[in-house]
Amino acid sequence: MSKICLLCACLLFLAGLSTAASSEVQIAQRSHRYALVIGNSAYRYAPSLPNGVNDASAISRVLQETGFEVTLGLDADASTFRELIGKFRRNLHPGDVSLFYFAGHGLQANGENYLLPIDAALQRPADLALEAERLQDIIAAMTAEENTAIVLLDACRDNPFVKQLSGPGQSRGLAIGKGLGALDAGRGVFIGFATQPGNVALDGAVDHSPFADSLVKRIKTPSIDIEILMRRVRLDVMNATFGRQVPWSNSSLVEPGFSFNPDATSSQSPAEPYQPHINTATELEFWKAIKDTSDVSMYRAYLAAFPNGAFIEIAKSRIAKFEAPAPPRKKSLPKNVSRKPLTSLPVTEPSANRSAEATAAAKPESIGRCRDGNKERCRQRCREGARRACRKLQQLGG
Repeated sequence: MSKICLLCACLLFLAGLSTAASSEVQIAQRSHRYALVIGNSAYRYAPSLPNGVNDASAISRVLQETGFEVTLGLDADASTFRELIGKFRRNLHPGDVSLFYFAGHGLQANGENYLLPIDAALQRPADLALEAERLQDIIAAMTAEENTAIVLLDACRDNPFVKQLSGPGQSRGLAIGKGLGALDAGRGVFIGFATQPGNVALDGAVDHSPFADSLVKRIKTPSIDIEILMRRVRLDVMNATFGRQVPWSNSSLVEPGFSFNPDATSSQSPAEPYQPHINTATELEFWKAIKDTSDVSMYRAYLAAFPNGAFIEIAKSRIAKFEAPAPPRKKSLPKNVSRKPLTSLPVTEPSANRSAEATAAAKPESIGRCRDGNKERCRQRCREGARRACRKLQQLGG
């Protein structure tokens, strides 16, 4: 081949690369972040949820601050609900990020999850298809080829229509479940529930539900992957509810994953320092290497290397556990010393009350297991998700 032909081939190859790169740039420029946020409080035929509107408004603000174009629907009836979903679907293109957040009443029937508009009046099973929104249909509407779809649901309250749907005369084939049911995530989808399948979430005693309150505080954390973020939200909610509510998630996201605030290197909180060069895979490998050790120095090394890591609470509890003073050992008598009482001294049996007092004195609060009254041990076990420990901690006033 002549030099001229070789040069032409190279130019054609470079032109092809340039066209491909230009195409990728155009796709990246067309990619947007769209969010549909719906919060329902003023239900007409079901108990009101004071925090539904508050939660949706707060989530909407923090999403806008992280680059989402947000559509907010408050107290949406059936027609408004469907109109919002239709507009949301029509805005999406391949490569976009789509996010759906819902706070309000939801229920499961025959393994399907339904979200309720404020005017839903369910009297019979057939009303579900007409007056409720099937969650799987919403997810199908917000997912397109190569999309990243995030679904966050604070809708696991008690089913307000359980009597109407499962009462006498209704279809025996309709299985009404507690809370919302488990849901598989399709490729590129992340689903986060306020609590685990089959359980009931709390609306909250103050301005926000425990789930929404943690999300609002955590979403703007710089460069944190959503799956790590959800683990921190889970711990926040467990602590706030004494282990009664455990957020659950299901993900099929692929690399590079998803972060709400990927480039905010200058807005880190002093309480959570941002470390741009720490790799999640590196942290996971480090943790796997030390998670079964009793060497406190290894857990301190983890906290120093990953101050914003996913396992910091567990590492701290392990340090507290291994540094706790050991209970005193009973001194054993020499072999040549008799254990029998001296015959010259009277032996008296203690009363039942004195025996109980001596037993209580032998088990100080700071020593032993949680069920023996150790508040610190109960607190540690509660953080790790042990419900019995949380109940015991409440009994101890801790």
